[in-house]
Amino acid sequence: MTTTAGVDSSTAAAATSATSRKSLAQNFDTFLTMLTTQLKHQDPLSPMDSTEFTNQLVQFAGVEQQINANSNLEKLISATSLNTKSQAINYIGHFIEADTSAVPLQDGAASFSVTLDAEPASVVAVIKNADGDIVANKTLQKISGRQEVTWDGKDKDGNQLDDGLYTITVSALDAEGEAIESAVTVYGKVTDVASDDTGTLIGMGKVVVNIDKILTVRDSASVQSDTDSTDSTDTADSTDSTDNTTDETTN
Repeated sequence: MTTTAGVDSSTAAAATSATSRKSLAQNFDTFLTMLTTQLKHQDPLSPMDSTEFTNQLVQFAGVEQQINANSNLEKLISATSLNTKSQAINYIGHFIEADTSAVPLQDGAASFSVTLDAEPASVVAVIKNADGDIVANKTLQKISGRQEVTWDGKDKDGNQLDDGLYTITVSALDAEGEAIESAVTVYGKVTDVASDDTGTLIGMGKVVVNIDKILTVRDSASVQSDTDSTDSTDTADSTDSTDNTTDETTN
């Protein structure tokens, strides 16, 4: 994604309005030419009924008013769009939280948050690459509500992965094995801004979101990461086992 904006919806709408206005003017000129010709050649003893062309004049006036109203609305939309783009440029270099499950791996690290509707018996964040392959798992805290998570960008074998787009899928189950609803947001540094017919777009490296997906803006990349999440289920089970042994020894 580049910072050069393409043809957006407001530009296309303005072009449509200009075409409509031109077409109306041409039709009105044709109508006046025909009306003038008819009036010049009418029978003085049997003049034309003015009702029909009066109605046509009223219709043309109504269409013209509608086109002018649309034009004014398009100018307002264009001004609003330009203002939004100008504000969006200020995001470059800042860190944002976005409502999406696509997380950017930037400088070898990524951060995201997970919110659970209930306390789980097990919860794992599955991380996939752009091809949909699972590259890492993170066992999260068994708590309801929100927790923030960091990922060091390493795969299941400890290899550092390339920066880019990855996706987060959360698997959370209760004690009965029923799925628990979850929500994911991601953090990333804004690198560029663009626009298309869907609106203003914010780029975090390879991850692109619409501006209305931004939840928070911050100067720092730091998040309140949970300290109990691990990169593998086996490690988490080992940790739990150690904690239980400690408790038994204490008792």
